[in-house]
Amino acid sequence: MEVITRRASVSRRLTTAVVAVGALFTTACATDKSVAPPQLPGNSPVSQFKPMAFTADIDIRTGKVVIAAPTSAANQNAPTLALGGSEGPNLSLLGGEAVRLVPSNYTASAVGAVTPNKIRVTFDISIENKLPGVKFITPTWPVAPAAGVILFPLDYTVTTTPGGVTGGDGNVIIVEQPSYGGIEPSIDWNGTRAAGSGAPFNFFNDVNCALATSNDCFRWEAFDLEVLPLTGSTRQTIGFDIDASVAQFRTRMIVAADLAPAAAVPPGTIAGTVSSPSRGPLSGVTVTVSSGETAVTSATGTYSIGAVNAGSRTVTLSNLPSGCTAPSPLTVSVASGATATASFTAVVCTGLPGTISGTVISNQGSTPIAGATVSASNGGGTPVTAVTSATGTYTLANVASGAGTLTITALPTGCTAASPAYTLPSGGATTVNVTASCPVVVGPGFQYNTTWEVISPTQVAVTLRIDMRTFNRPDIIDYADPVNGVTSDPLTGAGLTVLYDNTKLTYVARTIPSGSAFTSNATINASVPGTLTIIAGGSDLISGNVGITRIIFNRVAGATGSVGTTTTISSAASRTGSTTVNITSSVVNVETPFTLP
Repeated sequence: MEVITRRASVSRRLTTAVVAVGALFTTACATDKSVAPPQLPGNSPVSQFKPMAFTADIDIRTGKVVIAAPTSAANQNAPTLALGGSEGPNLSLLGGEAVRLVPSNYTASAVGAVTPNKIRVTFDISIENKLPGVKFITPTWPVAPAAGVILFPLDYTVTTTPGGVTGGDGNVIIVEQPSYGGIEPSIDWNGTRAAGSGAPFNFFNDVNCALATSNDCFRWEAFDLEVLPLTGSTRQTIGFDIDASVAQFRTRMIVAADLAPAAAVPPGTIAGTVSSPSRGPLSGVTVTVSSGETAVTSATGTYSIGAVNAGSRTVTLSNLPSGCTAPSPLTVSVASGATATASFTAVVCTGLPGTISGTVISNQGSTPIAGATVSASNGGGTPVTAVTSATGTYTLANVASGAGTLTITALPTGCTAASPAYTLPSGGATTVNVTASCPVVVGPGFQYNTTWEVISPTQVAVTLRIDMRTFNRPDIIDYADPVNGVTSDPLTGAGLTVLYDNTKLTYVARTIPSGSAFTSNATINASVPGTLTIIAGGSDLISGNVGITRIIFNRVAGATGSVGTTTTISSAASRTGSTTVNITSSVVNVETPFTLP
């Protein structure tokens, strides 16, 4: 409902009759040029024609523009205008059944940013022709300032909304109040967009718009030369300069145009997809076009709406799945016989929970790790946690869908695991296996070990040793090593086959390791690139971390990355008294890799 309190100080008033929703003549009137244009009686108040104009309510606080069309009942009360003083056809004053004004792209400047002490409010307008078989053309009355369908502001006034109605249709009461601020059409009413165009034009009785008493002169905007049946015009920008005290205002606008016969215009099509980053394609969503057509998205989230009349159209979504929020509408321009695309690809949805499962193993022999804690969290939500079974498996149920990471804790001493990323589809499942990095587990025995060193940028060396201190065989008498000052089982000799990467290293020589008690260097066969056969021994019983041999390699030009040795212990011997003891089965391998400098 609407309560109107007229204000005398600001609202502009015409002293002539005015053409509402366009000076829309009947076809006969528009084509009979022998008939004189109508002469309006003087001193006709504008209030007589307000009900026949489009009403735009602009709220600066919300940035909302609402345009209401004049009703058919209001147009039926329009005066009959005789042509040349004789009987003739009535002026055709059409309301919302013929014309629709579509606003978009509202903007409001800061105070003083465009005009001193003023706010510049602008928005775009498209004029839609809802009539089949009829086009809008340049009006013959009132005389148009330029070719094309014309729009001009009849008046403008400050409004307030002191209250509302709850329930029912929720209509808000709009009251026109005495002005608490100035409102004037801005230069965005710029006519044909040519320099200086759009200045106040005498649409009615005033002969000179420069006179202070002129009140029939209005700024104006020219739209397309023709607005074809069931299509919309190109968008044009209009605007107003308002005082900062104005929170909302109303303007009444007149569309001036003649009607002319036109061929039918084939409709167009709107098509697209509806999807969510978290759920993928959304099916069963209702897509609605502002002109009333609807469609429902398929299983792949696609839709197509045919028989859409050309022009600017707004597309909205409804009936979305639970947990999804309807996005802002999309505005598209539909061309005759063509397809316009309106895709909603970023619908915000809360993903349906899913399941993550997998195993946690050690990098040492792919051994399952039991008792590890696995937690999943995406976006800071409450983590979902599980503990691995005896076989290292885990299952995380009801995990929020989307991207996230796993956190692995409660691993065996010395083991670490990275936090692998995952992407869980809405309502789906994914597998994430984790390999923990764990230290070498060495069983009981004499440890065979390697130590690498850099000699120069082009040369490295590795020392091969068997540490006799790491195990104690009860069938061997311990020996006190006078050189190294340790007491342990002795080593009398060893046979080794050592493999190395000959694409990165080239064998050069072997030397006696520093601190070794072996009195003679080991023999070595390096005839096969990448393979060294070594036999080492001594006349003394040697204890401690016994150095077998030191091998020098040249670095192959350009070689980078990790290198190492892979050794097979073919024989190892100790002695108790005069008895030789074979200890090969008691030697364990703990070789380490080396990164080239």
